[in-house]
Amino acid sequence: MTASDISPAELERARREAAARGLDIAFSQSDMREAYAHHGRPFDLVIACDNSVPHLLSDDDLLAAFREFFKCTRPGGGCIISVRDYEQEERDGVHLKPLGVRIEGEARYCVFQVWEFKGLIYDLSMYFVEDRPGADCVTHVMRTQYYAVTSDKLISLMREAGYRDVRRVDHPYPQPVILGVR
Repeated sequence: MTASDISPAELERARREAAARGLDIAFSQSDMREAYAHHGRPFDLVIACDNSVPHLLSDDDLLAAFREFFKCTRPGGGCIISVRDYEQEERDGVHLKPLGVRIEGEARYCVFQVWEFKGLIYDLSMYFVEDRPGADCVTHVMRTQYYAVTSDKLISLMREAGYRDVRRVDHPYPQPVILGVR
């Protein structure tokens, strides 16, 4: 198994998670728009899940990534992506997305996101309010941007990149899954 990500921090986390599970995975840093140039070989399956492709903020960037994915897919192989169901989201204004409370030892973490739309691009701020015994709390925030791209648009771009039999599968997954075959 081979895995790549543009973020050194995410790669380090993935290495720790793989080690904890005894998995042998070759990790490397790469932009998905340069996947084939980086890996230089085809795979049976290319996977980009958990809303990773909408980090690319234009149709041109998405198409570039899908073309690289296609070159990385063996004939008869497949591509799987999963994304938020943006068709079900209100895509304007500012929205609060509560994610819940997590307890770790004496710390309680209240986790929520704030989405601020500017057209189909939105700023996402993910907050972790760390509440420990005593009067003070500490808030941690991570920020990024996403393109609220629809499944229909992603399917169209995957077809344009060369994939066939591209379709959306909804159940039993928590996010829509889009499948394509080379």
